Amino acid sequence: MSIAQWRQFNFFDKQQAFDPVEKNKTPSLFQKQDISVFAAGRGHVAVSDSTGNVYIADRSFKTQMFTAYDGGRVTHLKQMKQKNILVTIGEEDLVSGIPVVKFWDLDALKPIEGSDDIILPTLLRTIKIQHGGKTYPVSTLAVLENLSQAAIGLANGVVILIRGDLSKDKTVKQKVIYEGEEPITGLGFREQTKSTILFIVTTSNIMSYNTTAVKPSVTILDEQGCGLGCAIMNDQQEMIVGRDEAIYLYDPTGRGPCFAYDTPKSSLTWFKSSYLVIISPPVMTSTTSNLSSAARSSFNSKRISSSTSELTKIAIFDTANKFLAYTGTFLGGVRGVFCEWNSVWVIGMDGKLYHLDEKDTPTKLEILFKLNLYVLAINLAHMQKYDDTSIAEIFKKYGDHLYSKGDYDGAMEQYIRTIGQLEPSYVIRKFLDAQRIYNLTNYLQELHSKGLANADHTTLLLNCYTKLKDVSRLDQFIKADTDLNFDLETAISVCRQAGYFEHAVYLAEKFQEHDLYLDIVIEDMKNYDTAVTYIRKLGPYEADRNLHKYSKTLLSHLPDQTTQLLIELCSGTLPPVGVMSPTPSMSNTKALSNLPFSGGDSSSSIFSDNSGQMMAPTSVSLGKLVQTKNLKLGYTPPSPRKFMPAFVDRPDCLCTFLEQVFEKLWNLESVWSPQEQEERKAIWNTLLELYLMDPTGDELTDRQKQKRQRAFRQKALTLLQDDSVHYDTNQALVLCQLKEFDEGIVYLYEKTGMYTDILRYWMEKGQTDRVIEGVRKYGPKDASLYPMVLSYFSSTPEVMTKSTSELLSVLKHIDEKDLLPPIQVVQALSRSNVATIGLLKGYIGKKIQHEHEELKQNEELIESYREETDKRRKEIEELQTSARIFQVQKCSACEGTLDLPAVHFLCRHSYHQRCLGDNDRECPQCAIQHRMITEIRRAQEANADRHDLFFDQLDNDEDGFAIIADYFSKNTMAFAKLID
Repeated sequence: MSIAQWRQFNFFDKQQAFDPVEKNKTPSLFQKQDISVFAAGRGHVAVSDSTGNVYIADRSFKTQMFTAYDGGRVTHLKQMKQKNILVTIGEEDLVSGIPVVKFWDLDALKPIEGSDDIILPTLLRTIKIQHGGKTYPVSTLAVLENLSQAAIGLANGVVILIRGDLSKDKTVKQKVIYEGEEPITGLGFREQTKSTILFIVTTSNIMSYNTTAVKPSVTILDEQGCGLGCAIMNDQQEMIVGRDEAIYLYDPTGRGPCFAYDTPKSSLTWFKSSYLVIISPPVMTSTTSNLSSAARSSFNSKRISSSTSELTKIAIFDTANKFLAYTGTFLGGVRGVFCEWNSVWVIGMDGKLYHLDEKDTPTKLEILFKLNLYVLAINLAHMQKYDDTSIAEIFKKYGDHLYSKGDYDGAMEQYIRTIGQLEPSYVIRKFLDAQRIYNLTNYLQELHSKGLANADHTTLLLNCYTKLKDVSRLDQFIKADTDLNFDLETAISVCRQAGYFEHAVYLAEKFQEHDLYLDIVIEDMKNYDTAVTYIRKLGPYEADRNLHKYSKTLLSHLPDQTTQLLIELCSGTLPPVGVMSPTPSMSNTKALSNLPFSGGDSSSSIFSDNSGQMMAPTSVSLGKLVQTKNLKLGYTPPSPRKFMPAFVDRPDCLCTFLEQVFEKLWNLESVWSPQEQEERKAIWNTLLELYLMDPTGDELTDRQKQKRQRAFRQKALTLLQDDSVHYDTNQALVLCQLKEFDEGIVYLYEKTGMYTDILRYWMEKGQTDRVIEGVRKYGPKDASLYPMVLSYFSSTPEVMTKSTSELLSVLKHIDEKDLLPPIQVVQALSRSNVATIGLLKGYIGKKIQHEHEELKQNEELIESYREETDKRRKEIEELQTSARIFQVQKCSACEGTLDLPAVHFLCRHSYHQRCLGDNDRECPQCAIQHRMITEIRRAQEANADRHDLFFDQLDNDEDGFAIIADYFSKNTMAFAKLID
């Protein structure tokens, strides 16, 4: 590739340098015609002349000089980078011409009195270079930065390697490592981790030599060399070789990249990190009219003595970006080039000094932007360490350029590189057209892969997939992401709206969104078997929460499976199993053609605010079950009551559910907590109501319905007879009455002691046999049943005919037990015209005879009481009015003969005084009876004011008249009257 085929830019500004003091003149150092060797580094430039002097100039061109070779000349200069050491090669004796290498420490300067421009640096080491008995000039040199090795190349093709500490005056070793026929044109060291490689360049070969190897040898890398000054080392420690046809790069393995730059080259210089300064040999020009305007501007025709002059071309090649950053010509030839102070300095043969200053990066970028060379601009920005935001702006401009040209694929590639810096909406708006959906899909996919997408982007990407009907990419997007880098709910919602239920289910299950998974499977896919299986594997807590929401729907389609699942959950037998790992089906090919491409609110959710929230567990604690049973069950079962509303359309399943839960939870227990009792009571009431419901189902025949009803009513009766449940009897009775459950009603009446209601119930139903049975069973417990039964038996001729024998039996029983007075029996039978006198003739006659006998006994008893009373009154009167003669011969206490002193009592008992002791005022034998009578009398006086006691006895005794008569007989009423 010729020079014309490389892109050329003017990234350097050429300016002539002037002396800071004399503004219009070139610095005096560079006006000298005998300066020939240049070296730069560490903020200064070293220049030598033909008399052996070395000049050191700083940025302001303040010059200091020292003599390096007195009476000789300097042929080579090298400024070390790590240390301020200058290496010189020259000849002290022009006659012998022996090359001498000297190492000067420019930091250790010895003062020279009376002179500011003369210095005397410390000479660290002097080494004479001589091969054999002849002397050959030095053509090139290379020195390691650590000053441990140096290589000298001679014009006769010999390379001498010097080892040792070159910075100190110690013994060093010189060794000839290569001898050839062609002169040495370039040397360079490459320091590697475990070795040091020396590149050797001649006019015909390029070689490498491992200076640290045990048995080093020269390795030929290329059988083509280069001229003197066209072999240099770059910052990457590669050997750059310039030949007329191209520029080649070499490393220890051989030739590397090359740049086809077809032009003669006289020397190369490395600048900064990637610039190669190429100096071409001068060419002769005949007149100034043939020069370029730039050359003419620098050409002073007054100083040209002839019609011909030399024109030297200098090019600066960017090896990293592969373009010419500068191309210029210098009239009169070039004496030398050095790079320092961030510029390229050119010393002309005419004594003028020029500096090539690199334009700043923004200026270079503007030039590239105008030329639409965005790739170069991007590379240049990277090299200049631009931040991501600035580089993204270049990518944006590049993308805009390609977009304006219609290259949408290329534009999208550039826009993708701006992700994270450029607002995505800028790109999305450009590609919303249906013709560019594919490009937009790529952009959105990259946006998601970098985790910078929001819910809107997810919605748009999924819409793109479905619009393109690209199921494979949709699968890849959903399944390939191990980490969630998109809005999950939005993705699921869009897949649902598009009909891609398999993908929505996959996402929901993968990220354990159980609510969304079940909502899709049940509401959209109608796959109820899968839903039940999934819920079973969620574990008790999640199963409880989701069944509370979906149990009604599942029961309407899978009643048996759902009922069994609820039984296991509420009975504490549901195992806590982990979540399964699904594999989505790829058979779903339904597209979203009916949805607008970018329509819909991406932030909308398939759930309302309430349904989207996590619901706290609402299971009812079962008291003791929580404390003791859950250790055995593994978790606290939820209350069965919370699931009862779900069975509204399936009472048969509800019956099975409650029976199983009731049996598994409490069948083996005998003692329950109050909470458990309440739970059992609620289930019991529901079961009773279910048992009493009329059988439903069109598939059942009348006979099957009757059979089922009998079985259920038997269960209901068994349930009523369960004394372990403290159920509400009134509620149960209402249910039985509403459903006309005779056995249950009778049982509950009997349980509550409502015998009258039992007989009345059977009477209302006209079931005389049941009435007869009831009066036989409950009559002994409640006498009030008999008048009611008598009225019923005599209510109609039919009942009378059927119950005549029982009526007579009842009358006999009433008579034997004296349960009712005859007047009540007559009144009960006289309420209708059915009962006849003949029916009561025997009963009435017997009762009259019995009353006559009782009356006669009472009259005899009254007569005896009256005679006894008269006798007592006469005795009292005699005691009060007549003297009592005592003729008792024996002591009533000791039965001994009575002698004096003796004590006689009016009760006709006599005692020795010694037998009575101190108690001689009361008869010992009559004292007990007298004391008893006194206590009775005192009690009567005390009870005379106890009206509450009187009325309690009157209420509780069957014969109230007897109580009143007893009070009168004991004269209690008289005492009460006296108290009042």
